[in-house]
This record gives sequence, structure tokens and C-alpha cells, in this order.
Amino acid sequence: MTKWLKTILPWLIIGVGLATIVYPRVTGTPLFPVFNYDNPATTDYNELMDYAFWQAPFVYIFSYITRAWGPPAFAFVLGGVLSAFVLKETMKKYLSSRHFHSFVLAGVLAPVLTVCSCAMIPIFGGLLLSGAGIGPALTFLPMAPAANIMALIFTATIISERIMLFRLAFSLVGAIAIGYLTSRTRRGKEQEKKYASITAVSVEEVKFDFNEKSWNAMKEAGILAKLVLPYLGAGLFIISFIERYLPTQLVVNYLSGTSGVALGAAIGVPTYTPTLVEVFLVKGLINKGMSPAAALAFLIGAPMASIPSMLAVSRIIGWKVVVNYALLAIVVAFIAGVPDFHRHTLRK
Repeated sequence: MTKWLKTILPWLIIGVGLATIVYPRVTGTPLFPVFNYDNPATTDYNELMDYAFWQAPFVYIFSYITRAWGPPAFAFVLGGVLSAFVLKETMKKYLSSRHFHSFVLAGVLAPVLTVCSCAMIPIFGGLLLSGAGIGPALTFLPMAPAANIMALIFTATIISERIMLFRLAFSLVGAIAIGYLTSRTRRGKEQEKKYASITAVSVEEVKFDFNEKSWNAMKEAGILAKLVLPYLGAGLFIISFIERYLPTQLVVNYLSGTSGVALGAAIGVPTYTPTLVEVFLVKGLINKGMSPAAALAFLIGAPMASIPSMLAVSRIIGWKVVVNYALLAIVVAFIAGVPDFHRHTLRK
């Protein structure tokens, strides 16, 4: 591969990936052809049932790839760029677990990335490899999918402005709490030491020029992809059967009251949706009787702790840290949707 191609390749992928995110928001149509097995006109029918048992997961995964390949490609290479270009000492200075303002900074910066929880994973890995503390990185991980700018805009316009404001507030406070508390656990400290030792070695490396850093970014992206993609695929395989066999009406019947909030917070774990899709899903469930409190719990819990993203994150920071993270995310989602607290505030 020629030198100039190595230099432009990561930036080309980032540009195309970003275009697949922005273009549909502006025009209302996808940039590339999309295979969608689900017919929006038949909300009471699950089209996955039209396929054989063994076909359903492949149809589901293929549909996901055609609809959402751009954001993960953008995210993997961006994670590589963070690792290759961002100075390790800068990351350690501004996103260190030793300073509380680092957690706040991570929470405030995260919403600029319009990515789903799975697309956020390589960026999370890139932050760790760049020298960020595990606490601020874990603050960044749930905040970007739970309360990115586009998700907030869609929530305000499709559901309500009040739910959007609560989604932003609880996602920010919750993400900071998750990152801070996890970084204080023994397992969290062990993972931080592991990545600190990796970055300590890389700090001693020679300085690279722009061309070399660009190709190094692709190498880092490849490392992150090898870590994440097998588990993401396995997670989507499992979710396809949940999507196929879980009756929507059964979910709707139980999504009210305190138990509905608890279910709304927890159901996001198996029910993975790409970023912004959860807004339309929740709107449909609200129209069928889902309470606003349960809707808020789902909007926070689903992006923070879905099965595919947790499987992939476990490859980076280990299962025990992921379990702590996921449990805290569900607790945050439940607290956000406590019915008594929102009785007079979430409804217009």
C-alpha cells in the first residue's frame, strides 16, 4: 500500500462514516441502500416471524449492518486516532481518575458524539489506550449514547421536551456517578493500572510524523475491531431471537407503575436499539400505554447497558468491572423514572 493511501485511509473512513450519520438526519433518506425487514406500516406485526428459525439472526444482523455500518466504522477509526494522535500526558492531565473535574469534563464532552452504545466501545478503548483514567472513560462510555445531541433533539421533538431535559440531567449525573464509583472499586483500579502500564511504555516511543500517525491510527482501529466485533456479533445473534419471540403486547402490559419503571430500566439490557431508534420505539410504546416514567427509565437504561455493548466492553476491562457498571446503570435508570418524583413533571 502506498504511503499517501495509508495517510488518507483513516480520514476517508472517518469522513464517509460521518456522512452516513449526518446525511440521513438532513435529507431523511440513507446515504447508501438499506435492507430493513421491519415494515413501519405494520406496527402490530413482527416481520422476523416471516423467516425460518435459523434465518432470523442472519436477517437481523444483515439489516443492522446495512443500517448502521457507518457509525461503528467512524467510531473504530476515531478510537484509533485518539490513541495515535492524542498526547498521553494530555489525556492523563485532563481525564485522570484522580480529579473529580475530569469526570465532569468527560460527561460534558460526550454528547457531541452521536453514536450508539456499541459504536462508543472503540472510542472508549481508544481513550484508555490514550492515557485516560478508567473513571472518566467509563463516564464517557454511557453518556454519549444515552444523551448525545441528536438523541436529545429527537427526544424533544418526537416525545417531549420535558423528557428530553430529564434524560440529559439524569444521564449526566448518572454517568459521572457510574464512572466515579467504578473507578473506586478494586477491579476498576486493577484495570486502570493495566492500561497505565501500557501507556507508560508508549510514552517513551519516538515521535511520529502525520503520515505515520495516520497509519498507526488504522492499526489501533484494527486492534479495537478484533477485540469488539466478535462479541458484538454474538450479542446481535442473541438479540435477534429476543426480538423475534418477545411479544410487544406483553411488554406494554407491564410498563406502568413502579414495576413498570423497574422493567423499563432493566428491559433495555436485552433490547438493544441503534442510537435514535430507541426514541421511535419508546414513542410507539407510549402511544400504546407506556408510562412517561417507564419511558425515561428505558431511554436511559437501554443505551447505557445493552447486552451486545456489555459483551464487547468485557473484552476491554473484564467481566467483573462490566457487571458493576451494568448494575449501576440500571439503578440510575430506575431512579430517573421513579413515578412519584415525575408524576407532575413528565407529562405535558
